[in-house]
Amino acid sequence: MLLTHVKFDEWPAKALREMGAEAVEGVGAWEDLLLVHSEIFLRAAKRAGERPLLAVAVANAALGKRQAVFYIGGTMMAGPHAARGGHFFNAVVYIARKLGAAVVSIDGHFPRGTWEAHMEYKFPLYLIYGGADGPPQRYIHRRGHKAVAIPMPPGAGDRSFWLAISHVLKAEGPLAIHLGFDIHREDPTGHFFAGEYLFYKLGEALRGRQFYISIECTSTPKVFASALGSLLAGVAGRGAEPAPGEESEEALREVRRVVSSVFKK
Repeated sequence: MLLTHVKFDEWPAKALREMGAEAVEGVGAWEDLLLVHSEIFLRAAKRAGERPLLAVAVANAALGKRQAVFYIGGTMMAGPHAARGGHFFNAVVYIARKLGAAVVSIDGHFPRGTWEAHMEYKFPLYLIYGGADGPPQRYIHRRGHKAVAIPMPPGAGDRSFWLAISHVLKAEGPLAIHLGFDIHREDPTGHFFAGEYLFYKLGEALRGRQFYISIECTSTPKVFASALGSLLAGVAGRGAEPAPGEESEEALREVRRVVSSVFKK
């Protein structure tokens, strides 16, 4: 289920290989990027050397499985025409277009590249993001093609995130997911309070489904190992469900209000 490339040498890739991840070899083709990205993007991507092709190889390996959790260094800021933040291939959109899957983003950041791709390709899109980092909900619902946006307030934790995610996971068919670990309570740069309960519940909900998770913001090695371990335990049905952590009751009320308004039909 776990995949990364044998040539990736940053700590998240090394951590995955230590956890038994499949070390993908070989490269993809530049033409593969054109399923998602333009010729303008391709010219910029080629300046990054072979890194985008290694990422394509991992995405193609993931497509050969029914369930996959993979790391290629981040994907969600890569739009059809612009690369940002060192993201030179949007593997989640690539997988979604290959399979006709819905895209789900769960991250402290707003996935600007994926949003731009949604505007162009009109795939189903569900966004759970830090409200301070992205556009207002009404903008997403007005401009998007039946996109669902749940901006999360500061102080949101396990119960708030699970409330949002549990509704989003009612989407049918395979899911291509951006998952950030920056929503964890111990992330040094974040303002959310999700923990092992949330990651376990997500894995548990995905257990019998076809899904492809791109690891995005990895946080710290400690957070990464603990949260990913809980996600995998949930998928496998292994161990006891952790207890939810403390969070702001005001944030929880706000998320309940937003979720109720979005899914009222």
